[in-house]
Amino acid sequence: MKKLLLIVFGVLFLSKVSYAVNVDGVNVKNTLMLNSTQLQLNGYGIRHYSFLGIKIYVGALYTQERVHSTEQLLSSKQNKVIVMYFVYPNVSKDKVIGAFKEGFRDNYPSIIGTSEEKSFLDFFTHGFKKGDSIEIALLENGNTQVYENGSLIGQIHSPELQKAIIMVYFGPKPPDKSMKEGMLGK
Repeated sequence: MKKLLLIVFGVLFLSKVSYAVNVDGVNVKNTLMLNSTQLQLNGYGIRHYSFLGIKIYVGALYTQERVHSTEQLLSSKQNKVIVMYFVYPNVSKDKVIGAFKEGFRDNYPSIIGTSEEKSFLDFFTHGFKKGDSIEIALLENGNTQVYENGSLIGQIHSPELQKAIIMVYFGPKPPDKSMKEGMLGK
């Protein structure tokens, strides 16, 4: 009986250690492995839509070293990952693509119409449902890898695209200001 209780408490302790927080049913992890590099959760927030506060996804930023500003993210040559954990029942591919296009237009317009923008947006071939995730890995070598539910769906080498993606989330007109602040750990 003692052994069983120790195992149960051990499992409970380990499960608490492996996740930083549960947000709207999403277990946001403390760490993330990327190409044998361990990244730490820098922060997280919820993407709300409209004045009604509809929750679309939980956004999380993972970095090798803590960052608290857009400038730090842009100047960092280390690996970083932006994760979108969907909590809304159904988000169409057109909504996802439209949101990125709007983010590029509002925060980094020089990427609009480039082959990098087109290739990136072409990764999104269908909609997303509650429980799905998109991971955007910004690698120190200039490659951007996009994963859907943990499976690689595409890769582009473009430091300029990396800047544009960072600006979508952390530029002057992010999709959600409170999410931006949360992901920056503020």
